[in-house]
Amino acid sequence: MEASLRATLTVDDKGCVQAKATTGSPIALVWPRGYSVRGDAQSFEVLDGDKNVVARSGASLAMGGGGVDVVQDAWTDRDCAAGGELWMVGKVDPA
Repeated sequence: MEASLRATLTVDDKGCVQAKATTGSPIALVWPRGYSVRGDAQSFEVLDGDKNVVARSGASLAMGGGGVDVVQDAWTDRDCAAGGELWMVGKVDPA
């Protein structure tokens, strides 16, 4: 889980936060346990388990982690991971 993804965060029509790279389709994100989102589809922030802002809508960022092939039963927001590419988020840094 040491790959890097450079992308901008967006929201799909179901309210799921996704990564949009410069090429390709949006990527569904699997966040670490305890992470949450506040705001709406126009403006939102991603918070870590300590409620610190780690990402904002529209901002370019680099996410450590890696691709995932299968949705696990224990994951929250499993509907957001249905179809398409999945990315297990590790560390998040401004791009």
